[in-house]
Amino acid sequence: MKIASGSAKADCVDIPAALAEIAKRAHQTILPNFSHHDLTTALNKRELINFTSTPEGVALPHAICDEIAPSDSGVVILTLLRPILWGSHQVQIVVGLLGSTSEPWRQVRNLARIARVCSQDSMRQQLIACADDVSLLDLFDKECNNDA
Repeated sequence: MKIASGSAKADCVDIPAALAEIAKRAHQTILPNFSHHDLTTALNKRELINFTSTPEGVALPHAICDEIAPSDSGVVILTLLRPILWGSHQVQIVVGLLGSTSEPWRQVRNLARIARVCSQDSMRQQLIACADDVSLLDLFDKECNNDA
């Protein structure tokens, strides 16, 4: 799985701010031809159907779009400076997935892999403890792609 960008200690105060940060980072790294606004809209549209947070404090917002080529699909991870309410759960880790409608199976596979990694309490604590973007990306990439 392509992990496009990460932000350790992002200062997002609510869900819209976190989704906008994911969209901004995705636009800057993997989807420069897909507007920040369109990415934010796609992520928001999915969250309006049902919140993607878990009781463990992880949110997994995701969107699949016709305009995203399979080769451009990717993941953006944020750890938040402080937890925010996401649906009925306090969340401090947000993993955004953006995928192609031509390969929906890839999105499901990536969601399952990320959920498995983030279900481990020790891994969540390590992710939250990362002090900078590079260490966050390295740890997340190592854990999510160790059996790819």
